[in-house]
Amino acid sequence: MNTDEILLMTPGPTEVSIRVLKAMMRPAIHHYDPNFMEVFDETTQLLKKIFQTKNNVVMLCGTGRTGMEASILSLIEPGDKVLNIVSGVFSEWFKNICEIYGAQSVDLEFEWGKPIDLEKVKETLEKEEDIKILTVVHNETSTGAVNPIKELGKLAKKYGALFVVDAISSLGGIEIKVDEWNIDVCVSSSQKCLGGLYGISVLSISDAAWEAMENRKIKPRSYAYDLLKWKSRWIPKEEGGLLVLGRRSYPLPPPTHLVYALNEACKIILEEGLDKRFKRHRIIAYATREGVKSIGLKIFPDEEIAS
Repeated sequence: MNTDEILLMTPGPTEVSIRVLKAMMRPAIHHYDPNFMEVFDETTQLLKKIFQTKNNVVMLCGTGRTGMEASILSLIEPGDKVLNIVSGVFSEWFKNICEIYGAQSVDLEFEWGKPIDLEKVKETLEKEEDIKILTVVHNETSTGAVNPIKELGKLAKKYGALFVVDAISSLGGIEIKVDEWNIDVCVSSSQKCLGGLYGISVLSISDAAWEAMENRKIKPRSYAYDLLKWKSRWIPKEEGGLLVLGRRSYPLPPPTHLVYALNEACKIILEEGLDKRFKRHRIIAYATREGVKSIGLKIFPDEEIAS
């Protein structure tokens, strides 16, 4: 099979720049080599700019689903109440993960491809007591709809819930302002809009989310994906972590060459500029929808929320 002529037109994996491929063309290196650790740290700083956050950024070996599960298992204890906005296939994953780890899952379901009713979300937050976490998928890939995370972030903050966002298929392609929009954990993945390759889940984690992890009475039911280990073993105290002295250690060793690739992909994004990149995606998306309609097909989601 000749793979040289394959044109990828999926939400992820996406086509990869030759610069990204070349970034991996280097000898194998130990993940504790100072040269690699420097690249690892630089990549998290680049990701902060794309997340538009001052929060800590963590990179896990795995896909977006790894980050989703790590965020939930690190934050909840059995019996904690989680409000899940369910509007497609991928938002159902949050619901399933919450149930596996013993959360009380309050699922607010909306018709697929239709706008989320923010008033219903508000009513549910008022009605249900002690909602610890509000989850939502930013860009619901199964429907092509974008959900209003800016407005949901305001509601989460008002009612004292941590806000966990799946931005797996949107980070780097659609505007996300983690700090301004009150997002406590934002999860994404290297192989979609970021333009890297499969294998790295990236998460931004707020101080409030770290505090919730630290205040747990029961330890998480995972060794590899307990996010708090990153704060105690990797993130220096001067950057908001708990590591004062001693050798930094990865709770989960990173895939070195995939980090090189993601590092280059992030540089490409920032060289273009976030605003220009988002505008380019909007123009191409509009042209694609118009082309689809011109041959007599219909767009599944309501167009005002189409990705």
